[in-house]
Formats: sequence, C-alpha cells, structure tokens
Amino acid sequence: MSEIVKFNPIMASGFGAYIEHRDFLEAKTETIKNLLMRQGFVVVKNLGIDADTFRDIYSAYGTIVEYADEKIGVGFGYRDTLKLEGEKGKIVTGRGQLPFHADGGLLLSQVDQVFLYAAEIKNVKFRGATTVCDHALACQEMPAHLLRVLEEETFEVRVLERGYYVDVSPDGWFKVPVFTDLGWVRKMLIYFPFDEGQPASWEPRIVGFTDHETHTFFQELGAFLKQPRYYYKHFWEDGDLLIMDNRRVIHEREEFNDDAIVRRLYRGQTADL
Repeated sequence: MSEIVKFNPIMASGFGAYIEHRDFLEAKTETIKNLLMRQGFVVVKNLGIDADTFRDIYSAYGTIVEYADEKIGVGFGYRDTLKLEGEKGKIVTGRGQLPFHADGGLLLSQVDQVFLYAAEIKNVKFRGATTVCDHALACQEMPAHLLRVLEEETFEVRVLERGYYVDVSPDGWFKVPVFTDLGWVRKMLIYFPFDEGQPASWEPRIVGFTDHETHTFFQELGAFLKQPRYYYKHFWEDGDLLIMDNRRVIHEREEFNDDAIVRRLYRGQTADL
C-alpha cells in the first residue's frame, strides 16, 4: 500500500501542496516525488536546516545534477549546491529578474526536481518572490493562437552571461524544444525575455518572427500565464523550502535590487536517471 502524506493544496485550482515540516521529514522521498508529479510544487516552512542537511535532503531524490571536471566553471564555480546570494554584477546568482524558464535547458542538463531553501531572509516582505506556473493547465485553456505558436514555431535561445554558463552551453543561437511528451506530462522548456532595463542572462527568439512580433507574443503569453488560476507567488521567509517538479512547472524570480535586502537561497537539482 502506497504511503499518503498530509498536505493542503496551495492554489484555488488544487495545484501545489503545503506540507507541515514534520510530515515532510517523516515522508518517504518516493511519496514526495509522486506528489510533485501531481501537484507540481511543494512548500515546507520552518525547517531550520544548514547547507549540509539541505544537500542530504535533496540528494535522496535522485542523481544530483552537479558540475565537476570540465564543467566545474559553471555558475562561477560550484559543484552541487548553488548559493543564490544576490551578488552584485551577476545575473543568475544576482538580484535582478529571472523571467519564466525551466532549469537545465541552457546547460543541456536533465533536471527533474529543483529545490530552493531560504537560508537567510532580511528586510524584504513583498519583493524577490519565486513564482511558479502550472503550464499544463494553462496550455489546456490557452487561446488557440498562442498555443499554435508554442507548438508549431521554432524557438531559439542564446546565452549572454558567459561567466555563468562558461563553455558548456552552445555558442550562438540554438533550438530549444518547447514541449517534450513524457507520457504523463508535456514538459515545457521555454525561456522568456528579460524585461527592459534588467540585465539579461539569456535571449530568446522565434525563427521567422520580427523583434516586434516576438515581443508582442511573449507579452501576451506572459499575461495569460500570470493569471491567478495558473500562477503562484512565493514570498520567502527564513527556513522555507520550495521543491518544484521541473517537468510540470516553469518558474521565475522577481527582482529585489535593494541594498538593504538579504535574500540567501540554496539551490539543488536532481534527475531521475
């Protein structure tokens, strides 16, 4: 008989799962993984763990996505747990916006689960949120003209923040398949453009579209995906753990470019290899 873990749905649609920290720590990893496939993301509060314990937790979920040997320069040099500490002059690990994306595509890495843990949060209540989108439900209910572009057009991307992606990502423009049918879900791999005025870590384009057409498409698609029915904002507090199934959701980071703000997260990634 399969184990059942107690949770409360987070979104009005029933998507997402809030789990009390004791229930989370006592649950089997397979139970949480199966819940993630259905619910998309899990939130656990008040964990109070250190970086080593965080690694112990996420390493139980699959093969750690790590960067060693010839890939050791990825992310300015880290192996497994990436520290997102709001470093000035950097983008992925910095303080600006990271628009909608799924992890792994730019580094050609398989990423199935993404773990974010709030090590220290100070002087911030309503900025720097991590947002999550239920792309499967959104695509079911999406206007036909938007879905047609996602399904039929060719999306390409190029990396701009070479200090983060080093020589692992391809040079120049390369194709990113928006959908990959995994049987139980169509994984969505898409990279939205950065807002004007935000330092950009990557740049997308749609083959055959003008810059204006590309901008208009992403603007309309973003407005649709950010409706409350599909979109959750997590405002961080100390000890929060957010786990996402990277095949079932896309996510973004809102900017928090204020010197007084401390927002230190740890990130881990695992794959079902």
